[in-house]
Amino acid sequence: MSLLQVRSLSVIFGGLVAVNKVDLSIKEGEIVGLIGPNGAGKTTLFNCVCGFQEADEGSLSFGDRFIHAMAPHDIAALGLARTFQTSRIFKRMTVLEHVLLGQHSHQRTGLWGAIFRPGWVKEEEERSRERGMKILSFFEDRLAPRIHDFAETLSYANRRRLEIARALVSEPKLLLLDEPTAGMNPHESAGIARLIRKIRDELGTTVFLIEHDMKVIMGASERIIVLDHGEKIAEGQPEEIRHNQGVIEAYLGRKHGA
Repeated sequence: MSLLQVRSLSVIFGGLVAVNKVDLSIKEGEIVGLIGPNGAGKTTLFNCVCGFQEADEGSLSFGDRFIHAMAPHDIAALGLARTFQTSRIFKRMTVLEHVLLGQHSHQRTGLWGAIFRPGWVKEEEERSRERGMKILSFFEDRLAPRIHDFAETLSYANRRRLEIARALVSEPKLLLLDEPTAGMNPHESAGIARLIRKIRDELGTTVFLIEHDMKVIMGASERIIVLDHGEKIAEGQPEEIRHNQGVIEAYLGRKHGA
């Protein structure tokens, strides 16, 4: 069953066509990579899927809902979560507090509930904490022993893991990862590749990721979609993409690709 469907999606900034009539679909349980040279339109496509960017043409559907005109928080409530290319943490919040933030779409406590704190508010907070601890334990010794530490004390790689944990605690059906290994050394990048597989295999979460590290994208993805100048130029399994002449030329230039 298709979880995400993108049909003839186009985004135009002035005279620049950032995304040009792109079609793609992602099935439940897949790990799909999105690659392409800088400026290919990858993040713009992600922004459209998440509701941060309005498409000029085409349609987007998530499950049985059309989402191309929905606000980001409404799309998130349907079961879509995302991390960003640049690290986005609150330095003086603890690891556990960060993860609890990711559950806002599942909570109904408002102003009066927070002030008067009836019994159901306390129950909701306890459920949130249990869910947060469960997700943090999924990251084993990387995050679980540090629940009371401020986020600013974490290593760079563990900050990126914390962002993924914050997204996962919302129980998404689809997780979008925008360059999750950006700035990491090869050892840490390999760890994130294994984590992506674990997220799908153990949590059952479908994953759609942008990544420039070819070892990560080839090792984690089951299917890869390639953009160049806003257009989809290839789609297939990792080995097919690895030897696709059009993809090689897009990355290296026609002369070197030949």
